[in-house]
Amino acid sequence: VLLVDAGSLEVRALVGSADFDDAAIQGQVNGVRAPRSPGSALKPFVYGLAIDRGLIHPGSLLDDAPLAFRDFNPENFDRDFMGPIRAADALVSSRNLPAVSLAARLPPDALHDLLAAARVRRLGSAAHHGLALVLGGVEVSMEELGSLYAMLARRGEWAPLRLREDIPREAGIRLLGPEA
Repeated sequence: VLLVDAGSLEVRALVGSADFDDAAIQGQVNGVRAPRSPGSALKPFVYGLAIDRGLIHPGSLLDDAPLAFRDFNPENFDRDFMGPIRAADALVSSRNLPAVSLAARLPPDALHDLLAAARVRRLGSAAHHGLALVLGGVEVSMEELGSLYAMLARRGEWAPLRLREDIPREAGIRLLGPEA
């Protein structure tokens, strides 16, 4: 569990394990800092980047149809297609194909550069991740995702989370426009 005050970026609650002292469940592993696949959790940032670049608005029609990029053949989780779908609905429904198609219309390093600027630690090169990045092709921690989602609440301004009150607040950097 990670509870963040998006305004101050202070972590108000953090529970990284069910029982710190229970070796049977590896209780001393902090799940908030543990790397894992983010699945669809990075999709909002592709949509935000596309809005910033004037490629879409929430009502824009995207195509939820089969795609192929060399060796990458993404699918939707339900292995079905919806055809034309509004961008807002595609994001809310977590459709993979519109998100990948949108990422392909962005500059090749756009999502990678946003994640790097937000200090996502396990990033390889943009070429290494390719379009799979939007579907969770990099491990991130809950702490990193928390800072990214706090950036959305802060209208595109990112700064690191503050785990302790005695840590000085860092100046934020703009990663997305307020409209996105």
